[in-house]
Amino acid sequence: MRPLLSVHATMKGAFRFMKSTALVAAIGLTALPTQAEWQDPLDTPARSTLKAASSLLLDITSAGERLVAVGERGHIIFSDDEGYTWRQASVPVITTLTSIYFVNTTTGWAVGHDAVVLHTTDSGLTWTKQFDGFKANEMVLAQAKMNKKELESELSKVKVMGSSSRISKVEEKLESATYALEDAQIDFEERSTKPLLDLWFKDEKEGFVVGAYGMMFKTTDAGQTWKDWSSNVENPDRFHVNSIEQISGDRLMMVGEAGLLLRSTDGGDNWKQMFSPYEGSFFGLTSLSKQGVQVAYGLRGNLARTDDFGSSWRLVDTGTQQTLIGGTDRVGRVLFIVGNGGAFLKGFDFARKWESDIRIDRANAAAIIETLSGHFIVVGDNGVQLFNQDGEELSDTVKSI
Repeated sequence: MRPLLSVHATMKGAFRFMKSTALVAAIGLTALPTQAEWQDPLDTPARSTLKAASSLLLDITSAGERLVAVGERGHIIFSDDEGYTWRQASVPVITTLTSIYFVNTTTGWAVGHDAVVLHTTDSGLTWTKQFDGFKANEMVLAQAKMNKKELESELSKVKVMGSSSRISKVEEKLESATYALEDAQIDFEERSTKPLLDLWFKDEKEGFVVGAYGMMFKTTDAGQTWKDWSSNVENPDRFHVNSIEQISGDRLMMVGEAGLLLRSTDGGDNWKQMFSPYEGSFFGLTSLSKQGVQVAYGLRGNLARTDDFGSSWRLVDTGTQQTLIGGTDRVGRVLFIVGNGGAFLKGFDFARKWESDIRIDRANAAAIIETLSGHFIVVGDNGVQLFNQDGEELSDTVKSI
């Protein structure tokens, strides 16, 4: 089993919230009770605090005109005035939350560490837990057992009629399946949990959650039940899946660890790898869907661009080596990407050209969204910050109520 690498372990300096390589529960440990008073984060409600809007936040989205952000210690906050004032939601867990998604103004989901999945039907005011790492371990173990059994059966057949090359391929698959089963058994027995890192929902019923070590689960009943979907993904090395995005209709993409690029043409039922021009991790994926352009970005300022739904990708010079984490488009024309070290990038000419603005006085950032009035909200190391399109922080003070 590959060792867990804590991306969140070093907040100041190395940037603790890259949504990638094994987000483990090193973040938020200071918020937990002492060992003698330890309580399971999955059974402990998030504490109410006026500091939630200034603490580490990892993602932000819109639910109609409402903005909703998630982060450490189970914090979910929302704003109804374009980011100037924030209120804290009622959340049943204190585990770190990594991503959030709404399908309409009222219905949304959030995911995070311990493979937790939270659900809301009141625009993010209150949340309920639908899924967690213990349920995930059960499903992963069951799927691993099934995969190994099927490959053992296949190997028996090809040994009778198959060629030596065919036998060798099945043996390699069986070896990988055996390792996967061993890992799943250990996680199940030791009650070890892994983080979910992103999600996408087609509608109020059907959606996917993805995460570390290739985890992927699907629901078709609004999260009441889930199914392990990882066997439908061409990811034999079980690389971390960091981001999932709808491109158009049934066309979806995912990006992840070690240059992982995946696409689906059937609404996420099956996923195939694409050729990647970079071997390092991609943390984010943003689309100019009207122009048919997608960009994947990640470590050391690397950004890959495609305009043919991933049939070909080309690295584009961003002018920075800072790690890039989150992005958004402005009126479908200009891309904005933020990340480590105060990175604030603008992409022009259908994402072929980039202007890089790096300022040490800006905090590390995880996600960015544009408001209806045209300013940007960036969340990250210092919580919520408001900027204009030139990356200048607005003077208005963000308040919690």
